[in-house]
Amino acid sequence: MVVSKVGIEVVDSHAHFFTYATIKRWLDSGGSLERIQKRVGNLTDMGTLTVPDETWDAGQMWIDELDKYGISAIGMMISPEVWDEFNETRKRFPGRFLGYANINPAEENAIDMVKRAAKDGFQGIKLYPSSWDFHVYDERVYPIYEEALKHKLLAIHHFGITIGATANLRYGNPLDIQKPAQDFPDLNFMIAHFGAGFFREVLMLMYQTDNVVMDTSGSNSWMKYQPFDLTIPKIFEKALRAGSAERIVFGTDSSFFPRGFRFNILEEQYNAVKSICPQFCYSEEDVDLIFRKNILRLTGFKPK
Repeated sequence: MVVSKVGIEVVDSHAHFFTYATIKRWLDSGGSLERIQKRVGNLTDMGTLTVPDETWDAGQMWIDELDKYGISAIGMMISPEVWDEFNETRKRFPGRFLGYANINPAEENAIDMVKRAAKDGFQGIKLYPSSWDFHVYDERVYPIYEEALKHKLLAIHHFGITIGATANLRYGNPLDIQKPAQDFPDLNFMIAHFGAGFFREVLMLMYQTDNVVMDTSGSNSWMKYQPFDLTIPKIFEKALRAGSAERIVFGTDSSFFPRGFRFNILEEQYNAVKSICPQFCYSEEDVDLIFRKNILRLTGFKPK
């Protein structure tokens, strides 16, 4: 058993495997490093964005971070340009990395990418409707759900606000997932970042659906843009009231180095959950569900 620095076993459900290839692809597609660094500095807790060096061994760097903080395993969002490097990392360090393939249903090879994810032993797919020009209930997305269900892959969705300046919030409402959730009752859907600004809508989905869960990942800076004050303990209180501990999945949204694993997120969220127990958190088992067991149940993943 691996015990984290907060004293419990932890599996981080949501992080990003960014490497030199990630930045290179983004710049080659016309992205502005200056613009993204400015947005990172203004809108995140990262301060500055350090561009990965081509010689970085991202896999080893992540293992060093996981061992430093006592994290059993971590789930990584994977884009095509880092796929091979990530697979090589998983072979070197078995049982430490869950994989989720980034899928854009508008691309011709989208179904093949889902099949490849299943073949390579990934645990899920990541869909980013705020970056599309259609809704998640569009007929173009249904074959993706069908393929994910066939291979028992978790379907993760990022709705709401994002660091990407081109996001289209017209397609970012989590309520859009209600129809697919009804049409695919045996497929598990996970909404990232408590809905990233659409928290009320995610809470409503806890009532209307049985196969939708929310992840807690990131600093949840979307709280700044609400017409009322929220705190991390209050968010967990409302989430537990609406959906129970079985439908809340811990994540950090860790991504770049030198920041590495966002231990401050784990510490803040663990303290928040503990602060509202036992009134809203009925046992230590509930804490374990949030910080470890739920993501293992949803994916079938077995840490080393």
